[in-house]
Amino acid sequence: MSTIVTDAVTALSGNLALLPEGSGVVTIDGLTWPNADGDSGQAIVTNASGVLSFATVGGTGALKSVQVFTSSGTWSRPSGITLIKVTLVGAGGGGGGGSPSGCSGGGGGGGGGTIELIDVSSVSSATVTIGAAGTAGASRSVGGTGGTTSFAALCSATGGVGGGSSANTTAKFGGAGGAGSGGSINFTGGGGMSGPAGGSRAGGSGGSSYFGGGCRGNAEGGGVGDAGFAFGGGGSGAETDSQAGGVGFAGAVYVEEYS
Repeated sequence: MSTIVTDAVTALSGNLALLPEGSGVVTIDGLTWPNADGDSGQAIVTNASGVLSFATVGGTGALKSVQVFTSSGTWSRPSGITLIKVTLVGAGGGGGGGSPSGCSGGGGGGGGGTIELIDVSSVSSATVTIGAAGTAGASRSVGGTGGTTSFAALCSATGGVGGGSSANTTAKFGGAGGAGSGGSINFTGGGGMSGPAGGSRAGGSGGSSYFGGGCRGNAEGGGVGDAGFAFGGGGSGAETDSQAGGVGFAGAVYVEEYS
């Protein structure tokens, strides 16, 4: 092996070519560099012992792609994917309609949620079901319960319950939040707030899901309830009699795909 020791390299103009013969190596400042080019997309990495080599960055276990479902369909496994992380929420409940004597409707509950890691090395596809938004409660009517969201039969989350309403002057209770099941982590959606009794008051706020989205009740004089504004969010209750509550927000499934 030939060894050149110099402090004059910085004074050279033009390019410096080091061409080891045979199995020779290039060592600079104690680091041994590869003597052949790597493949496209590779980067130079170290073994922490002074030897550098070309390697593919982001290999096994790396996040490769994402699929988002906002309507029911089929998840298909891309080539090379062996593990997925599924995050899903049920739909939000609808807000309750207003009642006599100025009683406000209750807010709809937020959809439940779940997170699960799934080995898909032997799975080619899975059915995805998205829960439908809970309907808005008409005047003196309760809001609709949100639908259940599921990923095959592996994990699921129920929707939030619709907000209350009745033909009397008692408070109109908010709907309960939905619940996740089958996941490594399961969430219960936020409950809707009750609508105040007596007088012209703001409707009950909708409950939030894992993604938020519960709608705040309208301020006094606001009238109808507002819709949930993010996946799984509950709609708010109506302010007064003859007014409808707000519709909930549909569920969703978020799939992260790993090699």
